[in-house]
Amino acid sequence: MSLPDGILMRGIDVDDDADLDAAFEVASTCELASIGWTQETPEQVSATIRGPLGLTEAHRLAFEGDRPVGLLEVELDRHGRELFLDAFALGPLRDRIEHALLEDGLRSAKRIATTDPGPLVAADMDPYEMSPDLWQVLSGAHSQDEPHIRVLESLGFRPIRRFWRMVCGLSAVTGDEPGPPRGVTRRVVDGPDDRRLLHSLYEEAFADHFGSGAHEPFDEWITRVEASPGNDPGRWWIAMLDGAPAGMCILDDSKAAFGEGYVRTLGVLAHARGNGIGRWLLQCGAADAVRRGRSAIALAVDGANTTGATALYESAGYAIRQEIDVYCYPIVDSAPSR
Repeated sequence: MSLPDGILMRGIDVDDDADLDAAFEVASTCELASIGWTQETPEQVSATIRGPLGLTEAHRLAFEGDRPVGLLEVELDRHGRELFLDAFALGPLRDRIEHALLEDGLRSAKRIATTDPGPLVAADMDPYEMSPDLWQVLSGAHSQDEPHIRVLESLGFRPIRRFWRMVCGLSAVTGDEPGPPRGVTRRVVDGPDDRRLLHSLYEEAFADHFGSGAHEPFDEWITRVEASPGNDPGRWWIAMLDGAPAGMCILDDSKAAFGEGYVRTLGVLAHARGNGIGRWLLQCGAADAVRRGRSAIALAVDGANTTGATALYESAGYAIRQEIDVYCYPIVDSAPSR
């Protein structure tokens, strides 16, 4: 589908603050129009566009005259053979603009898949199953954003998973450090060895999670974590059970503008689950947020998580604020069958 008359699309200059401002204006205004609220920030948009996963040459802005009306953000994970497309558009021509932006992103994905094909895959493999053996394009949609969902489905995307944004109010929480479960302690990550330990705990804790089929080397993982908006290494924690590493937690200030703390990552090793480690780390995070003057703390979680995390969060006072569906478009010609 071509762009409507009067709409022009071009690449984003990642070094031009005016382009980043335009991208934020489109993303935040679109989210407000679609679901009635937004947690987009200039820092979040900049981190996506400029970050280590950002595919610089594939980002796009659409304009009607001088007014920005469309945005395509593209992130690339070569290890997982995934591209993530996030498209936003405004106004009465929204659907056609989003369609054209996503088509442009799919062309970028197909070029990459052609130059870096995956290994042989089984002929009976479901191309919509997450796998690092096949190039797949992912995109997200708020569950109530029916116009955006229609655009995705018209292009061949299919929903494969639902994630929840959850939030917990802190009116009944004090800033006092909660007492730990028996045998459990935690420490702040300190030095290169601890950083590598944090990464190994992350890899092991999330080994069976949705979309975790590809190993991410330490150097790339730590670069991505450090580039996260609101990053604060002083709140990277390692949990210990009877003196042995058993879990990890990363908090950040990415939601500070909205008066909220944020749990970026929380993981407990399989053998250590059931000892109250995850709940205690959540309590420590809530107390930390109160000390920083936050009125709530938020996180995101796979709604079909098989480790019991969603039930833990709900029992700890978190409530679903938003449902986001992940849509998949497999590039089925990117790997030969066997």
